[in-house]
Parts: sequence; C-alpha cells; structure tokens
Amino acid sequence: MKPHHAMMLTRCPYCGARIIPTPKELKRWRLAAHLSQRKIGAILKISASHVAYLENGKRSPSGSLIERYRKFIPS
Repeated sequence: MKPHHAMMLTRCPYCGARIIPTPKELKRWRLAAHLSQRKIGAILKISASHVAYLENGKRSPSGSLIERYRKFIPS
C-alpha cells in the first residue's frame, strides 16, 4: 500500500472503526489541492472558520465531511 493511500481511509479495513484524519492531514490535503481555506469551505459548503477549526484540531470532522475532503486529494 502506498503511503498516501493510508491517509485516504475513513474506516479501518480490519475492524471497521472510523479513522479520523489529524488536523495536519486535513491541512496537507487542502494545500496539496492548492486551495485556500475560503475556497475549500465554499466547495464543501462550510465556512472558512470551520475549516480553520478543523485544521487547528478544535473540532473533529464528520465522516461525510472527510469523504467530501477526500475528493480533492491529488492522486
């Protein structure tokens, strides 16, 4: 398995537990897609401040939000 594929998982392949990406991973995904917090917030239909909270670890992303974020990860 390639290293960047591991951060794309939202469920453990063995037990099915939800894997929550770290705030650094969320920020890395956004930066890899060359998007600002405001731009990804608009795309995901959340506020830029909510993106900042997620990237600073002040809030945990929902499973559906993680799935929407994943669409912007360059392969």
